[in-house]
Amino acid sequence: MKQGARSVGQRPGVCPRIAAGRRSPLSIAPRSALSRLVPALALLALPAILGASRLHTELKSSDPAKDTVLAEPPSAITLTYTTDVQLAPSSVEVRPAGAGHAPAASGTLAYLADDRKDVLVLPLTGRLGNGTYTVAWTTAGPDSHPIRGTFDFTVESPEEAQQPAEAVAAAEVGLESTAVDEAGETGPQGGEGAASGVFDNSGWLHRVLLYAGIVALLGGVVFRLLVLGHCAREGESRRVIDRASRNAALIVAGGLGFLLATVPVRLWDQAETLFPDDAAGNLLTIATGTPWAVGWWLQVVAVLLALLGGGLVLRAGKGSRAGKGGHPTGWKVIAAGTLLLPVVPVLSGHGWSDDPRVLSAAATYLHVVAAGGWMGGLACLLMAGLPALRKHGGESPPGAPGIAGMVGAFSRVAQAAVALMLVTGAIKVWVHIGSPSDLWTTAWGRSLLIKDLLVVGVLALGLYNWRVVRPALADDPHPGRLQRSAIVELLLGVAVVVVTSFLVTQPLR
Repeated sequence: MKQGARSVGQRPGVCPRIAAGRRSPLSIAPRSALSRLVPALALLALPAILGASRLHTELKSSDPAKDTVLAEPPSAITLTYTTDVQLAPSSVEVRPAGAGHAPAASGTLAYLADDRKDVLVLPLTGRLGNGTYTVAWTTAGPDSHPIRGTFDFTVESPEEAQQPAEAVAAAEVGLESTAVDEAGETGPQGGEGAASGVFDNSGWLHRVLLYAGIVALLGGVVFRLLVLGHCAREGESRRVIDRASRNAALIVAGGLGFLLATVPVRLWDQAETLFPDDAAGNLLTIATGTPWAVGWWLQVVAVLLALLGGGLVLRAGKGSRAGKGGHPTGWKVIAAGTLLLPVVPVLSGHGWSDDPRVLSAAATYLHVVAAGGWMGGLACLLMAGLPALRKHGGESPPGAPGIAGMVGAFSRVAQAAVALMLVTGAIKVWVHIGSPSDLWTTAWGRSLLIKDLLVVGVLALGLYNWRVVRPALADDPHPGRLQRSAIVELLLGVAVVVVTSFLVTQPLR
C-alpha cells in the first residue's frame, strides 16, 4: 500500500513503538505531576483563603437614617457604603414621598473626603418643609455593578408652617433633577433600603458572546502553541500541522467576531444601566475613570492585538502553501492579546469587589484562563485537529504522533487546566459566600450550584476520555472513538458558559 493512501488508523509507527516497550512521551500520563500540583496550589492559597471575607458594596448607613423622624430639616444627605464607590455614575435625589421624580432639594454630590470614598454627601440647597421624603440613590462599587435603593425619612419641625410636602415640590420643580430609577429596579447587589426587585438581565446575550469569544481565543492559542507545537516537535506531518492551524485560525476569527460585536453593545448597556434617562449623553463618563472602563478598553486593545496577529498569520500564508495558518510570530501576537482578555471579566464582575482583592482578581483571571483553555482547546481538537488528521494523516511519516499523540498532548494541557480551575474555583466560592446556606438561599448560590452540576458532568466525561478513550487510541487510532464522548463534553461546556454569563449578573444576597 502506498504511503499517501494510508488512513489514520493504518499509519505505521504508533502501535509498534508501544509494542516494543518504548515509553513514548505521547503516552506518558502525568498523574504524579498532577497529584503534586493540586496540593501545592491549595497549600499556597490556604492562608489567603482563611483570611478572606466578604466585601460587597451595600449601603451600610445613612444620615438621616431610614424611617427616622427629624425635629429639624437636614442640611445634607450622607450615605455610607461597605466599600469605596465610584462618584461618576452616582446620584442621590430627595423628593417628597409619593410625588414622583420632582425633587424637593438639590446639591452637588461629592465624597466626604479624598480618603473617604466610601461616603457620599449631597448638600441640600433648599430647606425642606414638614412632611415625608424619599431618598433615591444609585452608585457602583469597585466591581462597577450598579446598585440602587430608596429609603424614607420625615421632618416634623414645630417652627415650620404645616406645609404639605407636595407644595414644596411644586415650588422647587424648576430645580435640575438627577432622576434615578423607580423603586423596585435594583442592581445586582442590594443594600439597606434597597428595593427588592429582580435584576434586569437584558445584557445577558452580550455576556454570552463575550465569554464565548474569550473561550474561542484561549482555546485557539492553547491548541496552536501547546498541542500542535508538541506534535510538530514529535515529527507530525507539516501538512497536518498547517491544516490544523488554519482550522484553529477560523475558530479564533469567529471568537474575534463575537468580541468585536460586544465592544459597542457592552458600552451602551453599561451606560443605559447606570444612566437610564440619558445613556447617550453619558457614554464618555462610562468609558473613563472606572474599573469597568479599564476592562472595556482592555477588550478593545486585546481585539486589536489579535487582529494584528491574525493579519500576520494570513500574510505569512500568502504564496506559501506550507506556511498558511502556521506563522509562529502571528500566533504569539494573538496570544498576547488573548492573555489580556481574562482581565475583562475581572474588572467588570464580582471578582474586583472581593477582599483580599489581589487574591480575588488573580483567582478570577486564572479561573477564566483555565476554563477557556480547556473548553476552547477541546473545541479546537474536535473541529481543527481531527479534521486535519482525517485529511492528511495518511501522509505522516512512520512514528508521527497521529491522533493518539495529539489527544495525549491536549490531555496534559487539560489536566493542568482542570487542576487550576478547581483550586481557583474553590477560592472564588470562599470569598463570595458568607455561609454555606447562601448556596441555596440566594439567586447567585443557586445559579452556582447549577453551574457546578454541569462542571461535574464535564469532568466526568473528561476523566472517561483520559482514562478510557485516550489509551484505546494507541491501539485503534480512529477519530470516531473520541468524537462521541468529546462532543457531549463540549456541549456541557457550552452550557457552563451560558450559566456563567447569567451567574455574573446575579445578586450575592
